[in-house]
Amino acid sequence: MADEDEAQSQIKHLQFQFLTFGQLYYQDAVTVTSKGLELELVKILILFTSIDLSNNNFEGPMPEEIGLLKSLHLLNLSHNALTSPIPSSIGNLLQLESLDLSANQLNGVIPIQLASLSFISVLNLSNNHFAGRIPSGTQLQTFSASSFAGNEGLYGPPLTNNYTTNSSMLLPPPPASPNSEIDWLFITREIGFAVGFGAVVAPLMFSKKVNKWYDDFISKYKVKFIR
Repeated sequence: MADEDEAQSQIKHLQFQFLTFGQLYYQDAVTVTSKGLELELVKILILFTSIDLSNNNFEGPMPEEIGLLKSLHLLNLSHNALTSPIPSSIGNLLQLESLDLSANQLNGVIPIQLASLSFISVLNLSNNHFAGRIPSGTQLQTFSASSFAGNEGLYGPPLTNNYTTNSSMLLPPPPASPNSEIDWLFITREIGFAVGFGAVVAPLMFSKKVNKWYDDFISKYKVKFIR
C-alpha cells in the first residue's frame, strides 16, 4: 500500500537485524513463481511485492480492499473456493504484472477495469463460472484462449466460440410443416397412372376407328366363348 513514488525512490532490500556482532544483515531468500517461472530471490527487493495464497481452502468473496494494494506486482489466488465476481477495485493495481485466479468458483462478468491494467503479461482466469462477453478492444484479446478456458458462459475473442451462435446450434431443428415436404414417389405414381389411363381410354373415347376395332374384337371373343 506504499506510495508508488516513494517506493521507486528507495531501491532497498528487506533487512533483518541480528544480535550477532551487532551487525545488519539481509540473510533471507524466497522462491516465487512469477509469469510461469520459478525465481529464487536471494535478496528481496522492497519493490518486489507479491501475494501467493494458491492451493488452499479459502472461500467467500474477493475483498474490495484488494484494490488498496497499489504496489502489488503478483497476485495468485488460484485453486481455492472463492465465490464472487472480480471486484472492480482491481483496476487500482496499476503495477500488477501477473494475475492468476484460476480454479475457483468466481462468477459474473469480467470487469472492464481489469482491461486497464497495462502491465499485466500473465493472466489466468480459467476454470471458473464467468459469463458474458470478454471486454473487447483491450489487451485482454492478446492473451491465449487458455487464459479463459473452462468458463461455459464466456464468449468473445480470444475464445473462438460465439455464445449466440452456439446457443442457436444447440436448439433442436424446427418441426417440418406438413406441406413443406413433397412426396415425389407418390407424385410419380400418380403421373404414371394418369398417362397410362389416358393412353388407353382416350383413343376409345375420341377415335371412331379404334372404337370400331374394339367392338369387333370384343364380338369375336364373345362368339368364341359361346361356342
